[in-house]
Amino acid sequence: MSNIEDQLLELKKDYLNFIAQANKSLGYNPYLKGVLFTLMLEGESLSQEQIMELTGYSRSMVSETLSELTDFSSRYSVREIRKPGEKRKYYSCPLSFLQYTKILAKTNLESSETSYDFIDKLFPRLEALTPQTPDVKHVFDLFIFLKSTYSSVQALISYVEDQLDLILETGKFPDINPYIVKSQEKVTLSSPTSEIEVPKSDDLTQIKRDFITYLLDNLPPSGKQRDLIAVYFGLYLEREPVTQDQLKELTGASRTAISETLSLFTQLKTVKLVKKPKDRKKYYSPLIDMADYSFSKYTNQKRIFTRIKTGISTELLPELNKFSTDEEGKKKFEQFLNENLWCYQVLEDFITLMYHTFSK
Repeated sequence: MSNIEDQLLELKKDYLNFIAQANKSLGYNPYLKGVLFTLMLEGESLSQEQIMELTGYSRSMVSETLSELTDFSSRYSVREIRKPGEKRKYYSCPLSFLQYTKILAKTNLESSETSYDFIDKLFPRLEALTPQTPDVKHVFDLFIFLKSTYSSVQALISYVEDQLDLILETGKFPDINPYIVKSQEKVTLSSPTSEIEVPKSDDLTQIKRDFITYLLDNLPPSGKQRDLIAVYFGLYLEREPVTQDQLKELTGASRTAISETLSLFTQLKTVKLVKKPKDRKKYYSPLIDMADYSFSKYTNQKRIFTRIKTGISTELLPELNKFSTDEEGKKKFEQFLNENLWCYQVLEDFITLMYHTFSK
């Protein structure tokens, strides 16, 4: 292998490590993204050994990830092939970065289609509680926010589904306003309140519990993700700081799951620990309201997209251009990096448009 080939290989490794860590920050599996991007970058069939060399992952990690990528349910076109006269397996992915971005966008849209229509069953029960205390109003306002947000997300999904190809191919965003008219309308109940039976024995705590039950029925993730969602909403359902015991009673999650989730939220600086005078118990409360927290996730996405673009444009491409060769490998890598820049710029612009549209 020539010195130029060695340098190109090292630069590819730098890119793959950089992009895997960026995807980890976005909440994606960095190993899956690392292997997938390796196949897209090379654009040819690779053995497990070649993937291991480029990614630095162990054999077991590469094998496990390839098994996931080649599974029939995978959204990515990763194929396992055999070459004539060889026993080893090879893997390829024909996706361009633009095609990958389309799949990513559609996948994210599908994951955002969680319905909060079940809240309509809870509104009459809240209204039947007397007196209308601050705690009841707090829950009522949260339900209104969730219904309004759901409407906005549906408008956004319609916009992107209709315009995705045009947006990614041209980088231009058609007018989003026709899609958000519904999101600006007053939230109404989807069922007449007279048809919803209010339990004879009812209280605010039971309504909160039923909310979390309905929510988890509509959000099917398992394991720690399920507990995370329950604790997250459990915190926001309470007007005052709560203890772990209160969250356990409200969410039904185990004490261990609650403790681990609160520790994670505290590390992420989304939840604060509160101490009360002459009280040895630990209380927890969200640091920011749910609307600000929701927007903070989008601003974090934009920040990471900007970081990816900056890394490619100011570090990787200038380093690649130092290579005194016009060989095909360099040209292919340069084209791939420029496709990255284009797609991440479109994603960043879309996040900006969405933020300004829905924060008005």
